[in-house]
Amino acid sequence: MGRRKTSKVDKSPYKLRQRKLADGRVSLFIDRTVNGTHEYEFLKLYLLPETSEKVRRENARTLRKVEEIILEKGEAFIHEKAESAKGQDKSGILLCEFIDILISHYKERGMNSYRGLVTARKSFEDFRPGCRLFDIDKKFCVDYRDWLLSYRSQRTGRILAKKTAFSYFWQLADILSNAMYMGYIRCNPWKLLDTSDKMTEPPTTRGFLTLEEVAILEATPYKHENIRRAFLFCCFCGLRISDMLNLRWQNISKSGDNVMLSFIMKKTAKPVSVPLTSKAIGYLPERGGAPSDSPVFADLPSQAIIGKHLKNWAKQSGICKNIHFHMSRHTYGTMLMTAGVDLYTASKMLGHSDVRATQVYAKIIDKKKTEAMDLLDRVL
Repeated sequence: MGRRKTSKVDKSPYKLRQRKLADGRVSLFIDRTVNGTHEYEFLKLYLLPETSEKVRRENARTLRKVEEIILEKGEAFIHEKAESAKGQDKSGILLCEFIDILISHYKERGMNSYRGLVTARKSFEDFRPGCRLFDIDKKFCVDYRDWLLSYRSQRTGRILAKKTAFSYFWQLADILSNAMYMGYIRCNPWKLLDTSDKMTEPPTTRGFLTLEEVAILEATPYKHENIRRAFLFCCFCGLRISDMLNLRWQNISKSGDNVMLSFIMKKTAKPVSVPLTSKAIGYLPERGGAPSDSPVFADLPSQAIIGKHLKNWAKQSGICKNIHFHMSRHTYGTMLMTAGVDLYTASKMLGHSDVRATQVYAKIIDKKKTEAMDLLDRVL
């Protein structure tokens, strides 16, 4: 006969205790430990002195009865505890509902990056509708990656661009990180992913503007002055669009003769403090009486609309490049390299955590030097 499993009882606060009485009997009672104190429940059940086989059998039946009582109480305790924990567990929320909460949270903080979450929400509705936070595990993340790489846009009928799929995939990392920080999940399944499980950013050519092209844009007015100012500001300080949109007047301060830009970089969550060039300062809008926590570049449209206006502005100026906002950061990086700024300093100016990311700009300049030398050879 197999032994009775007592794992649940062992985890319960109920223990069997015995006390010998003056008449030779042994009183059986339950000891329950509650917050370090003991509560006793006397069962009015006794073990008799074993003077015969009949008495031994009777004592055995009494012990089994007490064990069943303790087992029943233990299971009831564990069930009650589980139900209580379940009531407090927030991981049962629908993934899309949590994203809505996150979107509201971002909006309240004036973070325009909530727009990326709106797009992510739609992709999850298509991928796995009705998914809840507790459904997300390592397999879910890997399946989502594979789905994105083969998903055809309902609007265009084409497979998602690798850059778009990469962006959607890493939105999941941001969502899960926030879910854990806000107490909706206890462990982050994203941490279980190996490097091979994650989608890598596709190689891209880093388009940038030459100094002459920047000068042309500076000389070309545009109907949306706030977009024009924001782009040129970033050409001379290297901010990503997400950081520019989150920039507040309190992030700009004066230190001696320098105007300093200090903020938490959204991509790396690391503090960055860099001096602003006089060119960048010149493209800051007038603050007026705006409070310190108000956006520096206010009333900007969505990133998609900004991108459309940049293309119109470039076309109007006669620049034949596929201009986009991040090109301003690449332009700043190449400016630093052209000016002879060393890699380490340039990496700090750009807020890179690894100097290898800055080396890309050095390679661009080296390529341009090689092209110039080849051109000179042909001329000579």
